[in-house]
Amino acid sequence: MGETIVPISIEILCGAAGGIAIGAWAPGLSLGAGGNALTGAIGGLILTWVAARIPYVGRFVGRVEYAADAVTQSAGGLTPIVLVGVGIAGLLGGILLSLLIGLTRKSGAARKN
Repeated sequence: MGETIVPISIEILCGAAGGIAIGAWAPGLSLGAGGNALTGAIGGLILTWVAARIPYVGRFVGRVEYAADAVTQSAGGLTPIVLVGVGIAGLLGGILLSLLIGLTRKSGAARKN
């Protein structure tokens, strides 16, 4: 169970950090601190899930089903490469989703005026 909790926690935390960073970097696109963190966390989870299914990229973020197999074989699924890959994917996912929602919100507000 710890083999899946650690990467998911890293995805969420790095995604939230990416969302908060983009909100600070582009205040016009900010959703507030809590909104940026929540959006970033969701984006981190989504992009890491997508990246795990892309050929040749999935090995850098790991796959939950392979991690469970590695644990049963005592091989260990949490390598430094997987942990760094999950962190980077989470960070980028948080940045991308926060930017996307911020830009959509900004363009929607511009249309109303």
